[in-house]
Amino acid sequence: METPESSQSPQTAAPVDPWTARADELRGTMEALLEVQLHEYEVMNAKLEAWKQDPSAGHLTVNDYEPWQLALKKLEQAHREFDAHLATRVGDAPPEAR
Repeated sequence: METPESSQSPQTAAPVDPWTARADELRGTMEALLEVQLHEYEVMNAKLEAWKQDPSAGHLTVNDYEPWQLALKKLEQAHREFDAHLATRVGDAPPEAR
């Protein structure tokens, strides 16, 4: 028995633009990395707030900041990759679309 999806021939399905697929992949990566970075920021901020309540408990160290910094660097790298990918399409756009 054919389902509506299987009755469509490959000729009638819209072709997937490889550029768009890559842009979507990069965007998804950025979204995931943004969530990680936000989580690490919240963890670091909670430690800072705890220290403000009890400064005698010890200062924040590089180890406290490092996960957030690493997550931020990964997010920035992904953003650069996304921007570079977008720039490849902008260069192909007709002058009136720029």
